[in-house]
Amino acid sequence: MRVLKNSKGFSLAEILIVLGLMAILATVVVLNSSNSSTTAKENALKANVSVLREALDLYRADHGWYPADPDRDHNKKGDPEVLAFQLLGFTNAQGEPSETKTSEYRFGPYLRKWPAEPLTDKADIVVDNKTETMLTVLADKIAKGDGAGGWYYEAKSGNICANLGKQYPSDYATY
Repeated sequence: MRVLKNSKGFSLAEILIVLGLMAILATVVVLNSSNSSTTAKENALKANVSVLREALDLYRADHGWYPADPDRDHNKKGDPEVLAFQLLGFTNAQGEPSETKTSEYRFGPYLRKWPAEPLTDKADIVVDNKTETMLTVLADKIAKGDGAGGWYYEAKSGNICANLGKQYPSDYATY
């Protein structure tokens, strides 16, 4: 049997070491990419809540109350579709929405598009126009909820948060 002194191949041990290192690197890349996706969704959630809160505050500045206020607003029943229309369209002094701007319907629009809640990708709205709680209490209430996704809006205080329930950490609700 003849042994080559200057053979240019790799040994089995060298190949296994390289494959092991590649597997470790691939695992790190996959874990980092999944974390960045979650971070991106969290950042989008913060941005969407901020946009919604600003729209609600602008509505209040124009009308003197938040939309769906049971005592003063046109949307006394807290209909989620009417709430969205109030923020997406034009409103009169009583909060009645319209698609066109006139001298009577001069307020708004406050949003260009109703944002989806990014963790569940739902844009549904649950309107609570009967209670007024602090935002931290509201976060606890949502954390115990069904977690259907979308938004939870409290008309009397103007608080809005993600309707995520038990499936997500409760601190998401306070963004």
